[in-house]
Amino acid sequence: MHKVLKKMLCLTLAAMILAPFAIPVGAAQKEETQMTIPLWRRGDIVLNSEKQYENPYTDVDVDATFVHESGEEIHLYGFWNGGDEWRVRFAPTKTGVWTYAVTCSDPENTSLNGVTGTLTAVPNDGETELDRHGFVRISDNGRYFVYDDGAPFYWLGDTHWQAPNYVSVTRCNYPGCGCGNQFLHEVENRLRKGFTVYQTYFDGGESDGGGQRSVSPEPALWAEKYSLPNVDAFREKYDVMFDELASRGMLIALGFGVHASTTNAMGKEALDRLSRYLTARYAAYPVVWITAQEITGDPQFEPWLSSAAVTAAGDGYHHPQSAHQYVMSVNDSFIERLDGQAWHDFFTLQNGHNHIAEKSVYEGYWNNRRTATKPFVESEANYEDLWCGGFNGYEASRISAWKANLCGSCGFTYGVTGIWANCWSTAGSTGWLGSYSTEPWYMGLDKPGSFEMKYLADFFRYVDFTRLIPRFNDRRYSDCVSEKKAVASSENADTYVAYFYNTDRTTGVLRGLNRNETYRAAWYNVLTGKYIDISKNIRPRLGSWAVPLKPTTGDWALLVTSHEPGAYETEAAPCATGDTAAVNPSALLPCALPEYDGEKLPFSATCVGGMIYDADGKLTDTAPLLTDGDPETEWRPFSAEATQTILLDLEQQQSLGALNIVPGKDAAPLSVRVYGSDDGENWRILADDALRPFKVCRADRLNGRTALTTELEGSCRYVKLLVMGVDKEANKAIAELELYAGSGAEPSPIERLIGRLTAFFRRITAFFRSLSGC
Repeated sequence: MHKVLKKMLCLTLAAMILAPFAIPVGAAQKEETQMTIPLWRRGDIVLNSEKQYENPYTDVDVDATFVHESGEEIHLYGFWNGGDEWRVRFAPTKTGVWTYAVTCSDPENTSLNGVTGTLTAVPNDGETELDRHGFVRISDNGRYFVYDDGAPFYWLGDTHWQAPNYVSVTRCNYPGCGCGNQFLHEVENRLRKGFTVYQTYFDGGESDGGGQRSVSPEPALWAEKYSLPNVDAFREKYDVMFDELASRGMLIALGFGVHASTTNAMGKEALDRLSRYLTARYAAYPVVWITAQEITGDPQFEPWLSSAAVTAAGDGYHHPQSAHQYVMSVNDSFIERLDGQAWHDFFTLQNGHNHIAEKSVYEGYWNNRRTATKPFVESEANYEDLWCGGFNGYEASRISAWKANLCGSCGFTYGVTGIWANCWSTAGSTGWLGSYSTEPWYMGLDKPGSFEMKYLADFFRYVDFTRLIPRFNDRRYSDCVSEKKAVASSENADTYVAYFYNTDRTTGVLRGLNRNETYRAAWYNVLTGKYIDISKNIRPRLGSWAVPLKPTTGDWALLVTSHEPGAYETEAAPCATGDTAAVNPSALLPCALPEYDGEKLPFSATCVGGMIYDADGKLTDTAPLLTDGDPETEWRPFSAEATQTILLDLEQQQSLGALNIVPGKDAAPLSVRVYGSDDGENWRILADDALRPFKVCRADRLNGRTALTTELEGSCRYVKLLVMGVDKEANKAIAELELYAGSGAEPSPIERLIGRLTAFFRRITAFFRSLSGC
């Protein structure tokens, strides 16, 4: 298997479990004991009870109060950890000496009641942002999240609903991977793409529909349903997962269940007890609480309010607390009541899966002042390749993310088929595979949207998202009042950001710029994460500036600023040829498939979406059929409608000349984008049928079959084909792929220098072309 596949699939996932520091306290030991804990790290005070209880989970409560030498106090719950063991988990927020006192609801149990001790918090020498800056809290102005020391925190989440219940830490079925840990495989992938938040919830009632339980059995949450937790599962799996997330610097957005499914199954009393238990185990972690998924409805609303109040009472860190809600405006009565809860700190929005939210929805939350200014984050909108009231496909997730950020969201939570639903394999149909989710987790892991989320986060960190104020349809700042055009700017007007997802190239006029300042402007390609310079000498004498036409009809972001933004990576501007046109392989053009001058390049092809496990667990991979020279054999993906990525490894840097794609027999019209890369990490667009439709020609040497063909330029080691989604029942098969070399051989050092100079002059040319609107 080629090197980039090994790099992408076979991760080196060494177990780096950062177990909490722990100190045992003897049953009769009333004198003070001491321990040392690094700042922001978890430490466990271990207590062994001399008294036995019929049900230690429900019959006794343990609490502790920690007092810093400065006088700061932190109150926390304790928890039963199996057998006769109880624990209190604590993470210091200040260096220095802390004293603690443990109390018990059974005052006669002197092994749990009246226990005192001293610990010393020392500096944290860890390398993550959480180690350096502390827990995440809400900014002083109530608009976004920051670390404890005030450093900005950009929320880029990934949805892993029910992960504690159904994601495995002992197995991994990613094709070709031997890591043995699905959970770490997913986490490492997201960390490489810049994700900062792991958004999940326990399926507290074990009553929701996900997880493909028959094909991916995981330890049960309960030893006895809703009266006794499975402490082995907590010790050996759930704590391990959260320790790994914390040690890697990921914020855990944690809930305890889902809408009425959990509340109906458990009832209020059992749910409150679980809420106390989970708060006790995880309050000392880098968490924010989202209570549960979709609480804003009857009959679940009141039980979840009670659950959240239990958490608030036992979280002495006062981690930001919210509740994940249904699609609702800020004026809904449920949202009004939610906003009035003493524990409620921010809004965890859901704007659904079958539309792009309107500006007015976000504007309502931005302007809301019923209790206080509160941040909001779009945490569930248009998961990639999801079926939910229609098929989302590929573009909707990216568009939702950019629009939400320009409308005031302090980040975004992405979701994708397979991952959010914890679908384990193509075998079996329990859970959400085949209904809401189109593919298993390993097919969803590297969808194109997950890379584009990194570009989103890179951009908003680069421009300092904390300074941006959404302008909605305020004509004092722009004439971009279309739903498909959004503008935000800084308070002092030195920076403007706009996002356009209209399907033509029109833009608009920015207003309110500082008349005596000089601005620079650049397009940001949301598909590649690179900039295209427009001008560095914009002087808005009248306080306004007409934005030039978009580079293409696709979606683009725009940065306009009067200060030096720092270095950024650029690319050449494309020259648009018109709107996206569907290519129909059955509409033959009067041409034969060109015979290119360059040699036919050998390559190995990989497409995870075509690697299918049958009911017996046997893996079938049809990717070799892409290069077998037989047009009657075909590669087929598991999910026809989902976007597919085909990765070609040329083994060495090669000059490119052309690409031929021979669709399968009776295949649906294909929409294709082609990327190139030198290292398998950084990509550039080589061809896109939205810019320049592929030619459709007859291939006489391939039994008269039709082929899509396009010329390519440049050199690269890797080529990536993005094959867009089509109808659910359509045939998306490909019979053959042919890649031809360009006229140039492997470039020499002198040729590389010439190439760099050529690229420089291309950028100059692109600048002048941008002025002319091309």
